[in-house]
Amino acid sequence: MKAEQSRAVAAAGLLILVGYSHPGMASGFLNDIQSASSASVSTAGQTAIAEDASTVYYNAAGMTLLDRAELVQAAGLIFPTSRFSNGATTDILGNPVLGSTAIKDQVSLLPSMFAVAPVSDRLRLGLGFFVPFGQAYKYDEGWVGRYQLQNISLKTVDIDPTIAYRMNDVFSVGVGLDVQYAHFVRANAIDFGSLCYVAAPPGACPGLGLFPQGADGRLLATVDNWAVGYNFSWLYHPSDDTHIGFNYRSAVQHSLSGTARFDVPPTAGPLTAGGLLFQNTSARSSITFPDVIALGMSQRIGERLTLLFDIDWTLWSHVKQLSLAFGNPLQPPIIQPLRWHDSAKFAVGVIYRVVDSTDLRAGFSYDQSPIPNEFRSADLPDSDQIMFSAGIEYRFNAQLSATVSYSYGHYMPTRMNLTLPAAGTVAGSFEHSSSAIGLQGRLQF
Repeated sequence: MKAEQSRAVAAAGLLILVGYSHPGMASGFLNDIQSASSASVSTAGQTAIAEDASTVYYNAAGMTLLDRAELVQAAGLIFPTSRFSNGATTDILGNPVLGSTAIKDQVSLLPSMFAVAPVSDRLRLGLGFFVPFGQAYKYDEGWVGRYQLQNISLKTVDIDPTIAYRMNDVFSVGVGLDVQYAHFVRANAIDFGSLCYVAAPPGACPGLGLFPQGADGRLLATVDNWAVGYNFSWLYHPSDDTHIGFNYRSAVQHSLSGTARFDVPPTAGPLTAGGLLFQNTSARSSITFPDVIALGMSQRIGERLTLLFDIDWTLWSHVKQLSLAFGNPLQPPIIQPLRWHDSAKFAVGVIYRVVDSTDLRAGFSYDQSPIPNEFRSADLPDSDQIMFSAGIEYRFNAQLSATVSYSYGHYMPTRMNLTLPAAGTVAGSFEHSSSAIGLQGRLQF
């Protein structure tokens, strides 16, 4: 068993070091699927059931129901499918933009690890490593909406130390810190040809060899930051059959800093104001990841059947705008209004114990999008989502078990029609779906 434990710890460390990518399995850029056990039931009841160490994320108070030290390591592979149909996309002069409609779907890896250790009959300590937020869209370099966006990547990782205490036989509380790292990359093309026609006298641009959509440059911004939030939870379990749980994860405010790199074609040199504009410089951005409030229930019926319910609220109204300011005081900032609203997610699920070693699991969820139609952008062309999930858990012995899950998420078709200064208008419709395979190992000591 010591050799198995060593291999488990080494594999968990490898998962964290491999990297983390956009999960693409929830509305907004929140990822609320942190294990294969939760994925297999579409996260239904996870705020209450406390069946393994992933309760560190869903409800730290639930650690008091785990009698032994344990380690859970999980990984999900996300396979997105996205399509864009162009409507009336135009440059800043009102000319139709020439280009492709291709979106480069990217398979993403989502790792997580959770550990719980008993200190006494009433006290538990926990630790989690997981990816709470993320997004990634990569469009073809010649995409018709390239002047608003070519690619975007938001990656996060949380280190979450937690503590839980059983107040009495039926009520437990938990608290924790969210030590969070965020890394944000965004790139878009710059239409120097059209900008020349806006800024220069008539006839000057052809003489410089500048024509609309004929002299593209590029902006690449890379910023990151560490910040800290917190979480607290409670769990009421009047019997072994009935659990009711509550979990709150605070908003986390990030002030990100890094660099901005401008690529300017040689013909557009006169538009740099003698080298004062479109120069490589430092960059700053800010983002607030939202509060998440969850209420859940699990109810066992008989010896084999457990019903699961969850409702989650995500306070996306914190997200007002996307901004990028530059260290060069002459370079105008980029401000994109978002004005998202709060959203809710509803999930139901079931666990059926076929035999003592095997459970079948399934779930369904409906997840509201926080994005108003008038502020939908290519950065995150999100919409309401429905998800169907299924999975199986197999217990090899009293110490080791494994879970495999499959989830399918379908996003409602949606449209965007957004105009941004110096970037023109992107108009069209998006269709999205995603499939995910989850694998999880649970080792109890």
